[in-house]
Amino acid sequence: MEVTIYGDIIFFINFFMDFLILWVTAVFAKKKISKARIILGSLFLSLLYCGGIVFPFLSFFCYGIGGMVLLALGIWIVFFPKNIKEALQYFLTANVTAFALGGTAMALFFATGMLHMLGNGMVFRLGHFPLKILLSASCFFYILIKMAKNWTEANVINARSYCNVVIEKKGVKIPLRMLIDTGNGLKDPFSGNAVAIVSFQAIKKLFSKEVQLYFLKTYQNQHNFYEYALKTEKTLAMHLIPFSSLGKENGLLLVFQPESFEIKGNQKKDVSVGVYCGCFHGGYDGLLSPELLK
Repeated sequence: MEVTIYGDIIFFINFFMDFLILWVTAVFAKKKISKARIILGSLFLSLLYCGGIVFPFLSFFCYGIGGMVLLALGIWIVFFPKNIKEALQYFLTANVTAFALGGTAMALFFATGMLHMLGNGMVFRLGHFPLKILLSASCFFYILIKMAKNWTEANVINARSYCNVVIEKKGVKIPLRMLIDTGNGLKDPFSGNAVAIVSFQAIKKLFSKEVQLYFLKTYQNQHNFYEYALKTEKTLAMHLIPFSSLGKENGLLLVFQPESFEIKGNQKKDVSVGVYCGCFHGGYDGLLSPELLK
């Protein structure tokens, strides 16, 4: 049976798929690559692949090891890796992406009946070019990559920016999730301690019921709450320290020293806790100086 191959269609499919693979590789590698370089790399890969179909001396790049070499060349053009290790990382990510995208497309082929079994082999229905399937698979895979990227950033990458802390006062232990803030270099001028800033809501169990109720009434007025807490809370040795930040040039922060301050299972001394009346948005309870991790 004679089969007609349309060069423009083959080129378009390869260009589209190569662009998606290289773009996804850049996303997962957290590498800022211009779209122009990704387009250039995709054009190179597509032209060389199509050249392999037309010219026998280039056919090496259309199959097996030659295809791997072709992908490696495209990665080199787009990413300019600094060393072999970095190049292998890009290459591995690109191959996983290619297999995942190919598997998604094949699953859609079977689900829609575009591919069926005849005898001992698989036969395409030549009367229907699967462009819609290609676009559907690409859109589905794009959404999947975005979801995976967000999950990875939230649970793997950003996990490096957080640490678990346990503070203890009056026999009460409170576990906290703290953001490691490179901009937090606050020191208690009276004790010389580094200050970890924690929201009141996260450590309210350390305070009396009276102070907790007063906080609910006046949490928007941090100054009034601090005055009331200093007068009422007798079980915590608290005092005010000055601080400055981008949002507030000068201010006062209520601090106390816990009996125990544990970071990742390690006990830390000379640490004070600053009480913040607001809330931290992002799933963490406070700010921790990187100095305390040493």
